[in-house]
Amino acid sequence: MLGFSGDVGAGIYTCSDIAGKLEKVRLQSQKLIRQQFAQMPARIFMPSDLSDLVRKHKSEWNAWGATTAEIVKFLLEESLVTKAEFKSKEYPPIVRYVTGEHSAIQLALSLQRDSFLSHGTAMVVHGMTPPSTTLYVNREQSPKDTPDEVTQAGITRAFANKQRKSKYIFSHSKVKYVLLGGKHTGRAGVISPTSVSGEKIDVTDIERTLIDVVVRPAYTGGIDLVADVYKRFANRIDIDHMINLLQHLQHAYPYHQSIGFLLERAGRSHAECEEFASIGKNFEFYLDYDMKHPVYSPKWRLYYPASLDRPRIKKHSLPKQNLPGTAAHVVR
Repeated sequence: MLGFSGDVGAGIYTCSDIAGKLEKVRLQSQKLIRQQFAQMPARIFMPSDLSDLVRKHKSEWNAWGATTAEIVKFLLEESLVTKAEFKSKEYPPIVRYVTGEHSAIQLALSLQRDSFLSHGTAMVVHGMTPPSTTLYVNREQSPKDTPDEVTQAGITRAFANKQRKSKYIFSHSKVKYVLLGGKHTGRAGVISPTSVSGEKIDVTDIERTLIDVVVRPAYTGGIDLVADVYKRFANRIDIDHMINLLQHLQHAYPYHQSIGFLLERAGRSHAECEEFASIGKNFEFYLDYDMKHPVYSPKWRLYYPASLDRPRIKKHSLPKQNLPGTAAHVVR
């Protein structure tokens, strides 16, 4: 039983009188707690945030006699909050306390402060690919020193291996959450649109998304899917904005060669593609990691998978409904 403080008044009381009055105070305190949480809009709390809220309102609830842990336990027992536990094979679980209903995307954004949706999940938000039960959420690292000078030998060695992937993978309610730690960019190209379901979400814009998926194609479903998306969405790309983002992101590797190559195949004009070529083609580069028997493009000094030259089977259009646990992918 929770211990709740309260004034039983002056006078002489038997033990049963005191117990009765304390029980009345306890019930009044619980009623106040229920009322406050019933009126609270849907929220997702980190454990520390919920503890702070409880400490802030203890006096209003006349609950000084109860510990914060006891009150949190009461909230859970009364289903005033729900505990969401995200489990990993590699790391301790992440816990969130939830009031109201939330989509998997809202839960994803709660896992790291100042995070945003990126890569494959950003493609879903922008309607480029169907909904998925794997969500990618990015939190930028602190600024780092400029990396060592890039060499051809270093590029060749890096792309001869498989792409490195995040091990920060957590699961909850049949949804997989992949936590990324991207380079510091000042959240360049991150926008906050509202989905058709009314959620305000932080997500990379179309141009930043199409840069990111070239840099890390394994976070999208592979380079063949990336190339297909470029073809289908080429006319929605703001070329000037994309080049400005590339210059701001300052990737060490020449990803502009890959992007120019994909835009050219997608049908953007010669003049627009030349804007990417003019940035420089100082290295032999690779469209994907760990390629076997790639094809070479002399124009772009780029190796790419032979699969891109094969006819692709036409796929069905994107579904209008969402998969369970995902948020609407159309934004306004």
